[in-house]
Amino acid sequence: MTEKELSRYYWLQKEIKDLEERIAIFDCGVSAVKYKELNVDSSPQYHSIQESIAILKDKWMEKRVSALEEYIKIENFISSIEDIDLRLIFRYRFLDCLNWDDIGLKIGYDRTSVSKKVRNYLNKKTKK
Repeated sequence: MTEKELSRYYWLQKEIKDLEERIAIFDCGVSAVKYKELNVDSSPQYHSIQESIAILKDKWMEKRVSALEEYIKIENFISSIEDIDLRLIFRYRFLDCLNWDDIGLKIGYDRTSVSKKVRNYLNKKTKK
């Protein structure tokens, strides 16, 4: 597994948070209001705000399912790491989405040591 693949969960979490914020902006309990949306052929279609919020919520749920699937893949990968310290570093980074400084503080290393451990491990894995 590459660092990019391991980081997918982090970015899905960011996307989920963004959708939650967008839903909160529009979800003000107004269901009777209609708004006009222009189609590609320029003919207007009218949607209720609640219908549009429901679409956003469906997208949110799809992202949550994707995030759970990524979480399980990453957890399975991390579980295969024999070194206990390294497993913790991977979990903190790729599942708890902590930055290198916070990880270093949690386990008693400096930030460069933990990031080097991860990169060295991944480089060894990809060379095999």
